[in-house]
Amino acid sequence: MILRSISKAIRRQDWFTVLIEIAIVVIGLLIGLQINNWNETRADRVKETAFLARLAVDVNGAREQLTAFVAERENRLRTIARVENMYFGDGEIEPLSEWQCRQFASMHLITLPPIAVPSITEAFAGGRIDLLSETALIQALIVVEQSEDRLRTVIESMRMNFPMLSQKYPNAISWKRATDLRNSLDKVFETEGYQMAADCHFLEAAPEQEFLSDVVVGLQKNQWYVNFLNSHLAKLDQLAEALVGAQISSVSENH
Repeated sequence: MILRSISKAIRRQDWFTVLIEIAIVVIGLLIGLQINNWNETRADRVKETAFLARLAVDVNGAREQLTAFVAERENRLRTIARVENMYFGDGEIEPLSEWQCRQFASMHLITLPPIAVPSITEAFAGGRIDLLSETALIQALIVVEQSEDRLRTVIESMRMNFPMLSQKYPNAISWKRATDLRNSLDKVFETEGYQMAADCHFLEAAPEQEFLSDVVVGLQKNQWYVNFLNSHLAKLDQLAEALVGAQISSVSENH
């Protein structure tokens, strides 16, 4: 209809009408594009809000798991430090409880903590990070991703050449069964599973110098381990704070 009107105006050489008709067409196209852009932006904000909700659940879950994991490793570090202080510091020689002995005997277990956050993987690998509008949140996500990669590398490095004390010094530390399987072998399938207990004999006599050296090295490595874990936990806490700000901003924009 408009094209026919423009064609008639051109034949009449009515240039004013031509300009008016063209202007109407252009304005209509611009309005249509603007509405389309507005709808796309609104759809992206809705997707962002949903993704932020999933991300918050995953991050808070990871923080809880890592907090519990770090607490266990800090308890082990205290036990190792106590033994080290008995021999090199002012600590009195006192027997260790079975739990403390098990902690000490497990000092070589430098394992990867529960740090996987599915939504962060989705953000980078799945392109979801393009939905995010808060610069502070994007930066916090990048920091956590880099921290996770570094933590994996550091842990792998610390595990190298770290002896299992009970294998290297069987006269100092030994393991024994703590689960009685005589009544039922099915206990190995229960939640607690098959349990082991540790016996520490190194306090009964002067330990070898090499044993003491391994204790010092073990203490140092476990200290680094705990420090790196706490550093990553702090970055997760910062990400959680950035998430709160992003969620508040997202809700206000959608309203």
